[in-house]
Amino acid sequence: MARMSSPGSVTQRSTVLVVEDEEGIARLLQVLLESHGFTTLVSHSGEGALACLRTHPVDLVLLDVMMPGMDGFEVCRRLKAKQEWRHIPVVMLTARDTVQDRVRGLEIGADDYITKPFNTEELVARIKVLLRIQGMSREIVRRNRELQALNAVAQAVSHSLSPEDILTGALARTLESLGMALGLVHLVESKSDHLVLRAWYGLPAEPQVPLGRLLPGTAWAWRALGQDEPLVLQDAAQADGMGLPPADPPQPMAATPLRFHERTLGVLTVVGRPGQQISPEETALLDAIGGQIAMALENAHLYADSRRKAREFEALYQLSQTMASTFNLQDILTRISQTVSGLLHAQAMSLMLLSPDGRVLSTAAGYNLFDEALQAAEAIRARQGCSPSLVAVRDKRPVAIPDLSADEVYAPWLQAALNQGYVSFLAIPLIAQDRALGCMNLYLTQRHEFDADEIQLLSTFASQAAISIENARLFEETRQLAITDELTGLANHRQFYHQLAREVRRAQRYKRPLTLLMLDLDHFKEYNDRFGHLAGDQALRETAEVLRRNARDVDILARYGGEEFAIILPETDLERATIQAERIRAAIAVHAYRGKHSNPQGDLTVSIGVATLTPAIRRIEELVHDADQALYRAKSQGRNRLELAPARDPAADRT
Repeated sequence: MARMSSPGSVTQRSTVLVVEDEEGIARLLQVLLESHGFTTLVSHSGEGALACLRTHPVDLVLLDVMMPGMDGFEVCRRLKAKQEWRHIPVVMLTARDTVQDRVRGLEIGADDYITKPFNTEELVARIKVLLRIQGMSREIVRRNRELQALNAVAQAVSHSLSPEDILTGALARTLESLGMALGLVHLVESKSDHLVLRAWYGLPAEPQVPLGRLLPGTAWAWRALGQDEPLVLQDAAQADGMGLPPADPPQPMAATPLRFHERTLGVLTVVGRPGQQISPEETALLDAIGGQIAMALENAHLYADSRRKAREFEALYQLSQTMASTFNLQDILTRISQTVSGLLHAQAMSLMLLSPDGRVLSTAAGYNLFDEALQAAEAIRARQGCSPSLVAVRDKRPVAIPDLSADEVYAPWLQAALNQGYVSFLAIPLIAQDRALGCMNLYLTQRHEFDADEIQLLSTFASQAAISIENARLFEETRQLAITDELTGLANHRQFYHQLAREVRRAQRYKRPLTLLMLDLDHFKEYNDRFGHLAGDQALRETAEVLRRNARDVDILARYGGEEFAIILPETDLERATIQAERIRAAIAVHAYRGKHSNPQGDLTVSIGVATLTPAIRRIEELVHDADQALYRAKSQGRNRLELAPARDPAADRT
């Protein structure tokens, strides 16, 4: 069919159907019109005119009114009754110039009415005017269709900021507007540079792998990305990678790139029905729709990115608040594991810390950990090259493994994670002041290419976490120095009274037994004078170690002062305390100190005073006084022995 080059001009190949029963007039009109650049078709009857319309595209009909059989009025009525013909202008020719005839012709749909004999110049001018009007009308219809299609797509993509919803809605409206049978949207996957199928419509089944993931440089979609205009193929079966069987007649296909500000997002592909033609106007419309989809996807991306950054900043703020509010290392580790797991949607996460001597990396906290990860402890020298966690700590760099099953370097270490169903792994070192303290391990159940932004974000969290861990450790060391005797590592005098007050309150509240031992090394001054202060300090350290070996986990050991020690025995009555005190005395008596000839008896010995808490004792100082007095009696009665404090008389205390 001839096309209009613009709304206000007539092309040189517009086709005019001349319907005239008189051959002479018909021939005259044919010569006249062809001399003015028109293509003509001639019919001498109404039935012939309708038959010609069924087989030939026509831009205008020049119709004689008075014909035998079916007259011009009936031809015009039938022509205008057909949806596919009613847009064709009809000029009626007649020798009868009555108002009634004119009105009748116009009422049944004629566009103009010319009486015979006619002026040839006027006839040609009127035909051109009608064709120009028809061209403008077609352009208006086309633009209206485009606007309707663009508006439908715009509404579909504006209802959501979800990329999946945008693509699904836009694809459905696009196919509906263009009358297409099949639609696909592939988006560029930034981590792999593959084109991944994200939305489809009209496929008979779930897309298979070749169509779902198009490798760089393959398939029709990459051809479309390589050109500025949409790619149009007359037969979709010839599109490499599409996988459609040949059809007769063939199905056309068009693919347009989705671009936003020179950034390629993907490809929109539509496939028509068998025998359908994709016009240049439809191709241009598809290109415009692609621009709309690209803009909507970019807006969705910006929205998602802003929300992600807001969550990240909020998480970092909350984490910093938690870390600033506590120096409890376990609380800090727990908060870190919860926050980091949520940010990357990791199914499991572990925090591993280096031991103070830097020789062992072991799990200190975690989230949803399996037994092997929870119990992991790795010697640095023994497993230097086979553990990604150790490599991250050693090299102070992240170690990312997108697919555990495809990794060969760390295969033995990763087997436990594979058995648990994990697919991806990431280790981020915890670094404070250029010193590695440990690492964060994240486990994901899906294949994941860790991009630079994710690793940078997690490294920021790791740095914050490392600083907090280091501060917590320093705080704990400082606290321990404040409550611990530096020489022996036992509780100091101040901590002893704090612990004793707590245990006495608990024993009195729940009416449970409690006993206190006061110990003093015998002849320690002579030992110190003979072998020097360094040997004396060593003897005190060895004594503390003997006490530890002979104490229970619940017992509280303290260096009371000088060569004097104290042991708080919770849940222990006098009888059991006496047995434990005797065991301690005997252990020290047989211990070989370095200066074993420092006194007449050879090795150092200890004297012990034992006092138990009774209802008569109201203050902790009274319990300490009783034990101290028992110790004094043990010293005065020969040393290397223990003495029990006598029970207090409540009545005597009241007096």
